[in-house]
Amino acid sequence: MSILDILKPIHIIAGSLTLLSGFVAITSRKGHSIHRLSGKIFFWSMTVTTVLGLNAGVFRPNYEIFIPIAIISFYQAASGYRILFIKTLHKGQKPKLVDWVLTIGMLLTSLAFVALGVMNLSSDIFYSIVLFSFSTIGLYCCGVDLYNYIKKPTNKLYWLSIHIFRMSHGFIAALTAFLVNNSKLFPFLPQVLLLIIPIALGQPIITWTIWNYNRKIHKSRILVEQVRLDSTFNG
Repeated sequence: MSILDILKPIHIIAGSLTLLSGFVAITSRKGHSIHRLSGKIFFWSMTVTTVLGLNAGVFRPNYEIFIPIAIISFYQAASGYRILFIKTLHKGQKPKLVDWVLTIGMLLTSLAFVALGVMNLSSDIFYSIVLFSFSTIGLYCCGVDLYNYIKKPTNKLYWLSIHIFRMSHGFIAALTAFLVNNSKLFPFLPQVLLLIIPIALGQPIITWTIWNYNRKIHKSRILVEQVRLDSTFNG
């Protein structure tokens, strides 16, 4: 029995915990203790799943597809979690070393995935699609992070949209990995659809959630401004 066979039960438990805690975090009230606890469990279980997923991708033949999925999934969760610790970049807060390492590392890795995808276009189109899809997400997030690190964000609640987007995409990536890894359970669906379905269903929900939060914040600002004006004129 190989070390990977021994670690497989841990991988299954961590993966199941990732999906369960991620679902609880997404559906629970934001800022509530349940949301915070499930979010922490999601991040750390995602970390374990990523490490074990990388081992499978490196040491098992035909499992290379899980390398980009594992890395991008982890970056989504890690950067979405870390943004809670750098919520005042707009006030001059500086990102920590761990933030720079995560972002630069992801940028270089995403570029490497793009190059690898181009190299594999003629031999394995499905693998190239996975590489292009996940590297696009990685490059976009790195661009946003580098901009916020170098220039002060103009929106003081910039971290909220990033947190929702990243953690939700981390969950989608974990779900995608589960579906692809268990594609035999869905013999009626081609693998490419198992890649597309989670993001196709999840992205509109994420977009609506972020828009709804921004709408509520904008509305509350208008109300505060109206109260301030009323008190000024009445005074």
